[in-house]
Amino acid sequence: MKHALLLLVTTLAAAFIWVEVAPAVAVTQPLAFNHAKHTSALTCTACHSGAITGQRATLPSGDVCAKCHAAAPASVKPAAWDAIEKASAVPPWVPVTRLPSHVRFSHYRHTTLGGLACESCHGDIAKRTTPPARTAMRIEMKTCLACHQKEGASEDCAGCHR
Repeated sequence: MKHALLLLVTTLAAAFIWVEVAPAVAVTQPLAFNHAKHTSALTCTACHSGAITGQRATLPSGDVCAKCHAAAPASVKPAAWDAIEKASAVPPWVPVTRLPSHVRFSHYRHTTLGGLACESCHGDIAKRTTPPARTAMRIEMKTCLACHQKEGASEDCAGCHR
């Protein structure tokens, strides 16, 4: 009985560590989005609402893309645009960032109140010509704590943990 219990606890611990600590699996986005082409004329918040004023930054829907691309000349429309228009939707983007359920994160607290630039966490995303397959940095406690210490931000557990 003790052996079976020990095996169960070990298996559950290994599963928890795998889910919470292992690097995120690379994802494939539905379109070959080029941030570099867009960031020369747009800010992050033009497509990612909530990045400055909200808890979460959104991944843009097809409507956000259509605001610029639908009326644009053919020379600035992406190659896949005709197919997208026929389907009347941009396939949903696949999130590359996953927070553990016990973590509370607010873009507003980090960007507006903390004064951090998007690049602080998202790296040189503005220069990318292909969509990211994974996060620019590991989302784990030691990464967050190192930044909080460097920036002089609160390290109170209740500020980030549910």
